[in-house]
Amino acid sequence: MRDFETKRLKGTGESPTVALNAKGIEMKEQGIDVLSFAAGEPDFDTPEAVKEEAIRAIRDNQTHYTSAAGIVTLRRRIARKLREENGIETDEKNIIVTPGAKLALFQALMAFLEAGDECLVPTPAYPSYRSIICMAGATFVPVPLKIEDGFRLTRRMLEERTTEKTKMLIVCNPCNPTGHVLSREEIDDIAAYAEAHEILVISDEIYEKLLYDGRVHYSLGAIPSIAQRVITLNGLSKSAAMTGWRIGYSAADPVLTKAMMKLQTNTVNCTAAFVQQAAIPAFDCHQETEAMRLSYLKRRDLICDGLNAIPGVFCPRAEGAFYAFFRIDFRGMSAEELADYILAEAGILVVPGTAFGEGGEKCIRLSFAADTAQLEEAVRRMGKIFS
Repeated sequence: MRDFETKRLKGTGESPTVALNAKGIEMKEQGIDVLSFAAGEPDFDTPEAVKEEAIRAIRDNQTHYTSAAGIVTLRRRIARKLREENGIETDEKNIIVTPGAKLALFQALMAFLEAGDECLVPTPAYPSYRSIICMAGATFVPVPLKIEDGFRLTRRMLEERTTEKTKMLIVCNPCNPTGHVLSREEIDDIAAYAEAHEILVISDEIYEKLLYDGRVHYSLGAIPSIAQRVITLNGLSKSAAMTGWRIGYSAADPVLTKAMMKLQTNTVNCTAAFVQQAAIPAFDCHQETEAMRLSYLKRRDLICDGLNAIPGVFCPRAEGAFYAFFRIDFRGMSAEELADYILAEAGILVVPGTAFGEGGEKCIRLSFAADTAQLEEAVRRMGKIFS
């Protein structure tokens, strides 16, 4: 048979985190004793108010097409949230509701990147950034960060990777996989850099509600000097445990939103009507979100304390999100070799740090959005194989 796959797809692969999660599910179905910490998914149930609203919406026959950008009541609620919580001056006309924040990311990159463009991404980073940049025909330019420096980003690092082809910068705050939360100084550095070079900035804020140790979340879209060139991405998968519902959104300048709407109307058309309706009360589920955050904080300390007690392991405490991203110095093994060894010898499925790009050498990502007993067992098993 002819090779029908396009060149732009040949340069990418399947999402490594999705593939590993599928592997874990398959192993469990086969009766294999495996602890899987590959998925970035809350282990909490969706809040009752959200589920009840979805049921009501279905019974009210909210099962038809909606406005392509999303129902106006939801877009108004999102815009209010962005104004009140993030300091982003926007309204419902600048919001696109998408089936998951990943589609909003896809739309932003496909709308504004093409062959000849370069996109800077601080790494380690969410693997889909690289994949979609390549699908768009652009060049992924990593800005490697160091675990020993707390994955801190500086303007100098960005300047060193900048060329006349640089068109965009993507930042994830808090960061998947490292858990780093951008400080005020880092935010100001990014804003000054973006203003000086007149580039677009994608600000992925999906983990904004999961902060620890007094960290503060700052939105780049709230900075007036660059607000017109910032595309803010967010959703409810992490803050309201709605991963399977597929609900995300983008907020951007009207000119940028108009371009992204071309992709929305020619692909998915709209997000499911009853899911959109159910999303509205999710923005007021503050108690449920806080309960998750406090639980993750305890689990973070459990996993970090346990891992740091193992010889050769260095596990910084995540400042946000729900991942432990740690380095293991053991027999000169690479990140991939370490992940294979951990699975083979301990029956634990984790993600090698290099799946997230430069800066992930000899590192492992482990999601602590998991049962406490499983985390304790993971520490016990790893302590055994690395001692």
